[in-house]
Amino acid sequence: MESEKSPKKEIFPTIPLIILVTGILWLINELKIFTIDIPWFPIVLIIVGVAGLIEFYKRK
Repeated sequence: MESEKSPKKEIFPTIPLIILVTGILWLINELKIFTIDIPWFPIVLIIVGVAGLIEFYKRK
């Protein structure tokens, strides 16, 4: 007898993507290839993280 699996929603990997982009930007900045001077960048990451948490708890 085959067990039926419930359809799983595809979830976009937001957190890994943010970490990847942050790491790439940090590396580029450290290697002095391209200087990125965005003092509010951590605030953007915090806002994106909070929005992700809110969306996660709204779905429940």
